[in-house]
Amino acid sequence: MHVVTARWHPSWPESLMLRGASVTRLLPPPRNNWNEGQFQKHVVAWLGHHVDNYDSIYVDRSDGLLAAISAKASRWRKPLIARFSLDGDTQGVAKGQWLGPAAAADACRRCDRIIAPSAAAHRVLISQGIESQIIERIPDWVASHAPRTSEARAAAAGSLFQVSSDLVIPARTELIVHYGTAEAEQLKPVVTAVCDLLDRGASVRLWILGGGSPSVEVHDLVKDRGWHREILQFDGFDDLEEIASVADLAIVSNPSVAYQFSALMFLQSDVPLITVDGVETKSWLAEGQPIKHYSNAQDLLEQLLDWQIHRHQWNAEAATVRAHAEKVRSSPAACFHRWETLLRTASIGTSR
Repeated sequence: MHVVTARWHPSWPESLMLRGASVTRLLPPPRNNWNEGQFQKHVVAWLGHHVDNYDSIYVDRSDGLLAAISAKASRWRKPLIARFSLDGDTQGVAKGQWLGPAAAADACRRCDRIIAPSAAAHRVLISQGIESQIIERIPDWVASHAPRTSEARAAAAGSLFQVSSDLVIPARTELIVHYGTAEAEQLKPVVTAVCDLLDRGASVRLWILGGGSPSVEVHDLVKDRGWHREILQFDGFDDLEEIASVADLAIVSNPSVAYQFSALMFLQSDVPLITVDGVETKSWLAEGQPIKHYSNAQDLLEQLLDWQIHRHQWNAEAATVRAHAEKVRSSPAACFHRWETLLRTASIGTSR
């Protein structure tokens, strides 16, 4: 495996090996519109130089980088595959590079295959004149799940504590996890509800993981409420298995980011979920799905209180949610088979 990414600081090495994968970091880091344009040029140049080493090119997000790659891809004669989603995730993209649905669909126009993870995304592609035969409906999914036996949870807790002594879970304390980049306005209802729960004497901790730069507003809110030892913010994790093993509950306030991976990881591991209500949540799973929702801090507090009283019921419902999701979204094995078939047959479209 070879990972090409941005070199976010000049002191970082240009290349390295990480867990058996080769990593190449390119300058300049895409922090603004000008740097984004330069970064795209360097990615395209790198691909052009190394393209003979690969069988196909996959771009996970339909944005300006995909447009830059697709403009040059015909000369490489390799299948170009892109994922088109309406999740609105703009993390790591300069504001001038944000694309609306129509522009994002246009960036896919030169691709040999396009992955549409939802019916809504599929409809937009068709409405923009994309040929239906190159669109593949493959839902986002996570193939693995975290073990949650007593032994596995104890081992995971020990591993996390070795990473940082702040990642400690005191005895008889339940862990609530929020994972993924989120704005302060998304996090504040979560923090408020957990503070209210702590005020009522609950023995819980909240870990806000990978939320981006620590929010001053969130930090001040936690400090003012006096729960800075129980509510902690951490950087992101590249492996969520230990987190999913020890989490007693996961809160999703950031659907545009979470629904592609982290929420699915928790769902697949039978971790109870509470998700913010909204259009993205309603389209994520089929209607009738017994997943918990909240609209504001008070709604969330009521859900948390119910979870405290009916833990066993919530755990049983988490398993039901996973089983239902596998039925309506396709199982991990079925998704894997679709991907395998797509990659094996993608070369048919290279003459387009």
